[in-house]
Amino acid sequence: MALARYDVEFTKDADVYKQAQVDALVAALPGVTDLIVLSHGWNNDMADARKLYNELVGNIEQILDTRSDPGAPSAVKALAGRTYAVCQVFWPSKKFTDEELIPGGGAVTAMKASDKALIKALEALKRDPLRLGGKEAPAARARAIDRAIKAVPRLSTSAAARKTFVDALRSTMPKSKGAKEVDDGSAGFLKADPEKLFKAMSVAVVAPGPKTSRGGAATIGIGGGTTGAGGAAGLGDLVDGITAGARRIANFVTYYQMKERAGEVGAKGVAPLLKKCRQANPSVRLHLVGHSFGGRLVTAAAAGLPKNTANVTVSLLQAAFSHNALSADYGKGRAGFYRTVLGDARVSGPIIVTHTKNDKAVGVAYPLASRIANQVAAALGDENDPYGGLGRNGAQHTAEANGHSATLGPKGTAYTLAPGTVNNLLADATIKDHGDVRSEAVAYAILCCSGGIGQ
Repeated sequence: MALARYDVEFTKDADVYKQAQVDALVAALPGVTDLIVLSHGWNNDMADARKLYNELVGNIEQILDTRSDPGAPSAVKALAGRTYAVCQVFWPSKKFTDEELIPGGGAVTAMKASDKALIKALEALKRDPLRLGGKEAPAARARAIDRAIKAVPRLSTSAAARKTFVDALRSTMPKSKGAKEVDDGSAGFLKADPEKLFKAMSVAVVAPGPKTSRGGAATIGIGGGTTGAGGAAGLGDLVDGITAGARRIANFVTYYQMKERAGEVGAKGVAPLLKKCRQANPSVRLHLVGHSFGGRLVTAAAAGLPKNTANVTVSLLQAAFSHNALSADYGKGRAGFYRTVLGDARVSGPIIVTHTKNDKAVGVAYPLASRIANQVAAALGDENDPYGGLGRNGAQHTAEANGHSATLGPKGTAYTLAPGTVNNLLADATIKDHGDVRSEAVAYAILCCSGGIGQ
């Protein structure tokens, strides 16, 4: 049985691109009991996003088709009688590869290769399309990036060039409430002295990775390659370090732009859409599902719902934001940026969070981007890093997650997903990389989460 699917596209300013899409969704809701709202993440163009949706929704459909089978899992049988529909959100995220996200962005030991990679990253930064898949490069933005490009040949020898580089890139960054976000280090990037910034970002990066075949912990070095336990790929000399640091700074600006956009589209675009859905059908269950920065998008949308909103679940698939984002206190009385989601019961149903060390994009690049103004730690990106990511570690310092850890398993796995809980699902054996979130196992977990708010 094919589920009814409705596309809703948003611009970079969080505006609905075609009102007719919203009208079609809202008109269909009176006959729907459960609405799944899907958001793609950073590593997408329009074709990639649609492929993600097709494969994930296809697996959801296949599972729902077994609801009346005698041998179906009890969690699937419990969904009998429900009518599911899907809202597929499209927003102008940036497509870039794992190699671009990993610290250093590929081989950086050769000056020529590193400069080439840096210039490529800067040229890509000029683009800021209105819609997903667009190619527009606003003139003011392009001029600022050109100033940074012009400074590249002198970065290793001139503090003035390094300041010009940083100032030019910062001038392209959106100035919104995310600039005050302490738990992911964004505020530090915007205020850091350019020399301290280059020093922090020019250091070789070693992060704990998946277990090796010998049973030891692998480490992820520059370019994302793995070595034996304790091994590390290092930078060759100061020039390579400065150039690699500049590349990481450019990548952070891209990260920041997408992070902010995901939050804005969630808060200003999807949250009002969800309210319209509830106006059309007050009893419709809302199941918010986000991959990568799409996890941030749906969390921002949930944060925009009224307090004590009933019948809402959230599934965060390799989410690219702080593992402290849902915490009431992750140190010194500080609450996570999206604590209101739990503290004000804006999500009343269960939340699931898939996480794995296999995700190099979140497990390495995200915490590097998040720790600009802080010393480099040995445990970069793991659960002990104050700036780790959800997709690597699950929700940390979050009371609602205590006692609710489980392993992401195949269809038929017995999950206990109670309302008001955060369930960290370890996916080392199931999710092999950042984009591996469309399998039957993931679809089954989403449906189990949707069943966590009852009939």
